[in-house]
Amino acid sequence: MQNYKIEKVKLSNGHVCNIPVGNDGFVPVEEMIKRFNSVVEKGHIRNRSKDYDREASVVLPIKLTAREAAVWWDSPNKYDIEYIDAPGKVQKNLKYIKDPESRKIHEKLDIICLPSEERDIRRIIDEAYPLEERQKLVKNGNVTVVVRPLEDSAGNIIGRKIELDRDYGKNNSTFVHEGIHLLRKDDESRSGITKTSMTSSNFNKTTEINNLNLEESCTVAEQMARGKNPSSGYYQFVQIFDENKKRWRYPTEKEALDMMRKDRAIFTNGTNKPLKGKAAIKSVNDNWSQSNISRLKIKGSKTRAIDEFSKHTKMNELKPKRSIFGFRRRSS
Repeated sequence: MQNYKIEKVKLSNGHVCNIPVGNDGFVPVEEMIKRFNSVVEKGHIRNRSKDYDREASVVLPIKLTAREAAVWWDSPNKYDIEYIDAPGKVQKNLKYIKDPESRKIHEKLDIICLPSEERDIRRIIDEAYPLEERQKLVKNGNVTVVVRPLEDSAGNIIGRKIELDRDYGKNNSTFVHEGIHLLRKDDESRSGITKTSMTSSNFNKTTEINNLNLEESCTVAEQMARGKNPSSGYYQFVQIFDENKKRWRYPTEKEALDMMRKDRAIFTNGTNKPLKGKAAIKSVNDNWSQSNISRLKIKGSKTRAIDEFSKHTKMNELKPKRSIFGFRRRSS
């Protein structure tokens, strides 16, 4: 942990701020994030995600001296700093990318993150999918990737914008998951369970949540097939049958983790090595109906994913292989 010198700044309201300063004379970014994360209002830590979405009338640049940062440091709820608690400009520094095909893809990737994070985020994207699938990711227009605080998830997708949580979302598994949502919609070569189930915006409330449940189930399945070290909180909503109580229930933490590990083995053909492209898609189509994640039933949904799918497609059309573990189904 680096020790910074502390500069005292007295404001016109009489408050004195003790602000860390680096050797370059500017407030270190990590110290601004630490300050943003620690602000308490009315006895509670402020909702960082909502703060980020509510842009203040004054947004300061990321590079600040202690004196320039003092008003924000004293009242982060009244002011914003770009990339810390408000969106900043798109980062698009691509001179280091020599491959022309890769360069074309990155020209369509609008990254909003700290300047120091841009290369890491672009590397995560490159490692998530082979070239052909990255081309499909941007074929229908630019994709925006935002690193920001999220309230209760590692990642999120809204239209063609992928959001990654600043603390938990900057990794292979999260980007693989969110990118799959786009590929399921835009990749016309897909078929079966690997094509999106979200085909209409005219669902009633129950139908919409049931289709979302199915969409997330299939996306997690492909995440298990593709991710380097995939992890998903959706397994806490996997339905398992309690033989003692003779009813379906949600799993314990250990049961959820065990189901996730078994699904990982199922979708990687027992190798635990990530699959790519057509191999990953084929594995999901072959194995989803037997996986644990197929029993996903997120809060608010009326049916498990596999039951929702059976309303639209006969299960025998999937022609699943026998699971290497002998499990019939699994949800996440």
